[in-house]
Amino acid sequence: MPERTTNREWLTIPILPCVSVVETLDFWEMLGYTITYKQTRPYQYGVVERGGYALHFGYIKGMDKHTNAYTGCLVTVQDAAAVYSEFTDRFKQRTGKVPHTGIPRISRMKPGTTRFTLTDASGNSMIFVSYGEQDQQDWEDADNRDQGRMKRALAVAKRFRDYKNDDDMAAQTLDVALKHRDGENRLEVAEVVVMRIELADVMNDKEKMAACNIILQQLEIKEDELALIRSKHTTN
Repeated sequence: MPERTTNREWLTIPILPCVSVVETLDFWEMLGYTITYKQTRPYQYGVVERGGYALHFGYIKGMDKHTNAYTGCLVTVQDAAAVYSEFTDRFKQRTGKVPHTGIPRISRMKPGTTRFTLTDASGNSMIFVSYGEQDQQDWEDADNRDQGRMKRALAVAKRFRDYKNDDDMAAQTLDVALKHRDGENRLEVAEVVVMRIELADVMNDKEKMAACNIILQQLEIKEDELALIRSKHTTN
């Protein structure tokens, strides 16, 4: 195969929308980016840089950040988990918490996954992903119809939770599986229950958490086995 080369004579820089260039640049600076350009008159425009690459933002009059669901970009990094850890630490230092809902927010990153989504102060969604395709197997597992009911439910729910940021559909998938848990492998059922408890906690559904804890007690899973299962569904 001939060696692939990159022609760098042309440089394409998409401009992301923002409700306020000052607010947006401050947000990214909080996450460790450097503001390299800021203009507020005669129009708002700004640039932040990190790792040799830049994000450009332009002010859009009348823009509603809560309805900005279609703009963003992909950011490839060496280690998405390390970046996630840094960003969540910065959130804690600045705001005292890690926002998983609202705007801005950062998705929950589970052990073994290689991507997360950061939604900035203007509603732009940036997907940070590690180089390579280490998590491709998780995505493909959801399409494998040869596996048992519980394993497939887990795979489909992980796709909704970790790649589509859709907790509601993930929860519905697990609820359907639990209705048909009789006769299924106890450890697999336990993992479905543990994942459902985690989602119920995030969604502040105390009633569902209580119901799932009862199911978990009925399964009589050993403590070491339960600890291993829980480790798979703990946010980094």
